[in-house]
Amino acid sequence: MIRRVLTIGLLVGFFAAPAFAMDIDRHGDFTAKDAAGVASNQCKNFVGTDDNRTACTDWCSNYLTANAGTTCVCDEAACPEAPAPIAAAAPAAAH
Repeated sequence: MIRRVLTIGLLVGFFAAPAFAMDIDRHGDFTAKDAAGVASNQCKNFVGTDDNRTACTDWCSNYLTANAGTTCVCDEAACPEAPAPIAAAAPAAAH
């Protein structure tokens, strides 16, 4: 019985490992221009998609086509740190 459980576990691991190994690009590192034309680094998250590498590559291709003069990279090391949350604007004080 133990051998059967171990064999099944080994087979599941054997087939699951390549899926996790190929699914490495969870972020895209890109630049975006503000209203003044100043480019700043941004991070696009792709966690939860079926194929993160393809999703990032497709998004970068569309982004570069629509935004001349910007950059976009979907390497394994692109945007390794989680982006800092953007603070919401403080509500106006009631007088």
